[in-house]
Amino acid sequence: MFVVPVDYPEFTNILHSHSHFAILGWIYNALFITLVFLYVKDPDKQKKYNILFWITQVSIIGMLVTFTWQGYAAFSIAFSTLHIFCEYVFIYFIYRDISSSGNKKLPEKFIYASLFFLFISSLGPWALVVIILNGLSSSDLYKQAIYFYLHFQYNGWFIFAVIGMWLKLFTAPENTYITQKGKTVFYLLFISNIFAFFLSLLGFEIPLILKYTGIISAFVQLFALKFLYSLLFYKEDSVFSGKDPVLKKLFRFSFLVLLLKFILQLVSALPGIGNAAFVSREITIGYLHLVMLGVVSAGLISWFGVTGIVTFSSKLLRYGSALFLASFILSEILLFYPALVIWFGFSPVYQYSTLLFILSLLMFAGTILFYLSSRKT
Repeated sequence: MFVVPVDYPEFTNILHSHSHFAILGWIYNALFITLVFLYVKDPDKQKKYNILFWITQVSIIGMLVTFTWQGYAAFSIAFSTLHIFCEYVFIYFIYRDISSSGNKKLPEKFIYASLFFLFISSLGPWALVVIILNGLSSSDLYKQAIYFYLHFQYNGWFIFAVIGMWLKLFTAPENTYITQKGKTVFYLLFISNIFAFFLSLLGFEIPLILKYTGIISAFVQLFALKFLYSLLFYKEDSVFSGKDPVLKKLFRFSFLVLLLKFILQLVSALPGIGNAAFVSREITIGYLHLVMLGVVSAGLISWFGVTGIVTFSSKLLRYGSALFLASFILSEILLFYPALVIWFGFSPVYQYSTLLFILSLLMFAGTILFYLSSRKT
């Protein structure tokens, strides 16, 4: 729409549809399937998840259509509310089944934390209802409720679930690897993630104590990531032995982008630098895409291939990965470029929107190749 403007559908409606469908249709569904695959082996128990899954798809497809059609209105809100209730049911089901399985190791700590953050994030949409009913939809409180939702979705539910999934592979049942280091990493990441929410509020007038708390949490996350590296990579060769080498590269790329994410959170806390993230919408979008596409999507696709949930065709997987990652990296550079314009007065990029559009098409082509590479399964 920035390249060739059209009157219908409205851009904001498309934006809402895109964000809901990407978060819930792709990431939520993928994590739903992953956790059931890991912890629910009994076919009788799987039946309730099957029913819940298809009810969830009704809500997701409903949001795709209604947000595109009318934006935030009665039908789209109804489907969004249905999905939140489906989330609550899923949290209850999977928590009970994980607990009954007797698994209480480090991976389960991260999985439990991810479910906790999923529940906490849902408080954001409920708060929006109260804020709107009180006529405060143009206030800072409205934006803060959205940031609350996004923070605990992206940095909580997504990240902790993906880390837990990988640790589940790297800590085999016969391995007594759970050490104090692993527990320390978990608690550092868990507690720091709660306080890292204040980093999302640095563009608002908040007390200094909250700002400093956010800055400290950013340092703690980077410190913990050093130890997480040793937890994830000490058995890397055995986990990827006999697997397509592209899967290993996707896994390493996912971790590298996770490191970059934590660095950017720290940079956002620096005076005079982080302000760019609140001035430029492109930078905010760049950060969200960094987590969703770079950390979570790359990590999920690699995990699906390693576990055998999906059997990829090597040739198409190689081409799809190269196209997807190359276009993703270039689009991230473009999205973060406005920060350089703000900080150093760089000249704006010529045909900025057209370039982003082309890179989006290439990324789309990469996802099609991912899909086609799995069609024999």
